[in-house]
Amino acid sequence: MAFSTADKDGKPNVVAIASKKIVNDNTIWVIDTYFKKTKENLLQNNKVAIAMWKRSRGYQIKGIAKYYSEGPIFEEAKNWILKLKPQKIVKGVVEIKVTEIYSITPTYEKAGKRIV
Repeated sequence: MAFSTADKDGKPNVVAIASKKIVNDNTIWVIDTYFKKTKENLLQNNKVAIAMWKRSRGYQIKGIAKYYSEGPIFEEAKNWILKLKPQKIVKGVVEIKVTEIYSITPTYEKAGKRIV
């Protein structure tokens, strides 16, 4: 998965992410273990994009993000990831509220097509 943010001036940043959870149709969690520039960007600009794929199917997800380093959402996400990866360092969690989803499946019929 690729996770894209931008600073307040629109300068983009993209990082590879392994620890994420689709909470429901409208919410995704991304676990922060190593964020530096990504976290700085999130605190300046809450618009994000994710690209995720499996084999030849893929999706671009756009949304509004909020960063948590304490509180109920942080604790719930932290407990979830530590059950899967007990040695994981959890500095924070990004909760993304999905606003748009597009196909990035490489076919003429699907590539770029808005799904939601």
